[in-house]
Amino acid sequence: MINDNRNVVATNPLEGGLTVSVADLLTGDVLLYRANGQKLHQKKISAVTGSPYTHAAIFLGNDLVAESNFPHGVAKRPVEESIEGSSCVAVLRSQLGFDGDRPRQLNAFVESVLATRRFYDVIGAVNFGKTAKQHREDQLDFIRLNYGKVTSSDEFAKQNFFCSAFVVACYSVAGVIGPSAQVAYVPDMFSPGSLHQDPTFGWVLGYLLPEGGSVPDDDPVQTQSTLWRDQQDCRWW
Repeated sequence: MINDNRNVVATNPLEGGLTVSVADLLTGDVLLYRANGQKLHQKKISAVTGSPYTHAAIFLGNDLVAESNFPHGVAKRPVEESIEGSSCVAVLRSQLGFDGDRPRQLNAFVESVLATRRFYDVIGAVNFGKTAKQHREDQLDFIRLNYGKVTSSDEFAKQNFFCSAFVVACYSVAGVIGPSAQVAYVPDMFSPGSLHQDPTFGWVLGYLLPEGGSVPDDDPVQTQSTLWRDQQDCRWW
């Protein structure tokens, strides 16, 4: 059973941010990973997206995340295992709420994706910089042509995903991104680093810090995002 009603307790204040523990996480929280010493593919992701955050996952409850990694695609992993090797992991929490039927919808969708055994979206990841730039330039035309078109959970489950695209699809399936808004949230147009810049994916709850990890003073999640502790009683929509 998913524990979706725990009180959030933020501990160990950082300069300009917070640390949180795995026990503080709630279903639907988005995890953004900053690598501890970037590998070649992480450096390329950073160069294309302009962000040190190179991976994203979504918390399912029961200390598990769902994430899409090369080459096998979406899988479920324990949080502690998933964050190993990261400098820090920023946690976003949706102010729209991930209660009601959303945890069930999220977990059912993940199981459907796993059942399809789709591989990681290598082409989408490699071409991200070019396709995202073109999409931004043509976005108004794209919305005009595609407004009203809705992708169902079953249709999403048959797609290949890179990490952040999978998170966006999860938010659509769970209803945080409503059917009429899907046209503005094409999953493979979002990089890990862009998620914290869009309030749809939540405000910053804090950071998970693996052993030996730290949060750089100039970390963009700290300097560019709204902290949950400052705005949790406010509505933005």
